[in-house]
This record gives sequence, structure tokens and C-alpha cells, in this order.
Amino acid sequence: MDDDPISADEATIMAAVIDMIEPDTAFTAEQLHRQLVAEMSEPPGLHDVRSALEILRMPHVEFRPGESSVAVLGRMRTMLDRARNPPPTDLDRYLGNLPY
Repeated sequence: MDDDPISADEATIMAAVIDMIEPDTAFTAEQLHRQLVAEMSEPPGLHDVRSALEILRMPHVEFRPGESSVAVLGRMRTMLDRARNPPPTDLDRYLGNLPY
């Protein structure tokens, strides 16, 4: 079983979108989608491009244009892993010592 919190299809879409974004270049989702259609044999749909851009706009993703998709996806995987397996809190330790 693959334990990756991001599916292979999602990672492919995210990487394609991230790698297409140039620093200091304004673009719309539609323009980015057209570029992906021109350069990929199986490009993502416009909805997927818009979704990827929304994820990249989230402050906790800390995306910077020009950054490698490997770095961004690694950071996203780390965040998702932490969300699935949060460290114990003081309350968890306290409740873990109760007899019930």
C-alpha cells in the first residue's frame, strides 16, 4: 500500500502547474492551461489547473514562483503527514494516564 498522502495523478498535475509558473510573470488559469495543453500529451483539465492554483495560494503552502515542484510537493507531503499523525499534546498525555 502506498502511504503517500498525494496521489500520483494529483502530484503529476501539481508538478505540471508548478513547473509552468515563471517568477515575475502574470498569468491566468486559462493562460496556464493553454500552455499545458500545448506542451503535454495528457494535460490536466482547466478545473484541475484552477484547483492546483488555489492550493498554491494557501499561505501555509508557502509557494514561491520559480521554486521546484519537488520542493513544493515535499513540503505539502510533510504538512499532510503531520495532519494525519499529529504529535501528542499535553492533554493527550494527561488523558492517556486516566484509568478508563
